[in-house]
Amino acid sequence: MLELLQAAVHPVNIVYTILLGIALVYWTSVIFGIFDIASFDIDIDVDVDIDIDVDVDADAQVSGGFIANLLQFFNFGKMPFMVVMSFLNLFQWVIALPANHYLGHYATMFALGAILPILAVSLLLTKVITTPLIPLFAQLDTHEEPVEYVGQTGIVTLSPSRKQAGQAKVIHNSNTLIITIRVPKHAELPKRGDEILVIAQAADKTSYLVEKFLSETEFSEF
Repeated sequence: MLELLQAAVHPVNIVYTILLGIALVYWTSVIFGIFDIASFDIDIDVDVDIDIDVDVDADAQVSGGFIANLLQFFNFGKMPFMVVMSFLNLFQWVIALPANHYLGHYATMFALGAILPILAVSLLLTKVITTPLIPLFAQLDTHEEPVEYVGQTGIVTLSPSRKQAGQAKVIHNSNTLIITIRVPKHAELPKRGDEILVIAQAADKTSYLVEKFLSETEFSEF
């Protein structure tokens, strides 16, 4: 037990131990009712701060979409964020301690080189463990009333194109929600930071048709 404690607080393992400690504090807080299980949920929203030209913006959208899809592949966004992170932190800790002890002999260079392999294996194990839990958390959320987005305004966070969807954030009951947006044919394409109006749900039922929102001042100019 003493050897395990010494290994856990060794400099090459301390980051993994701290992350696992944060997860343990979170679950203790949930048990005692301090936090809700979804208190630290985040939306998968990739902000792209590049407004140079059309080609660069298109490349940024592809990159942002890839990252969002990668996170969703590992079940981020499909269930409470801290549930996924807790499993990830646990697997990293369980793998890192014996790896750095038996294989690396606590060598700093070995520990640094092992970060990405440990993360990759931990992500795969996390996906395997959490995938069967997704339906359970989906049932837990059924008591929430569906959000009516049509008629609401929002801010574009990922610019859409004619062929590719974008993203926008909408404020609903003081909560920031991220929706997938598409632009009707012949409508003006909004850019990141523009205010949009949700006009309808798209045919795929997972995204929404939007148009650039005009303020009263802008509307009066027409």
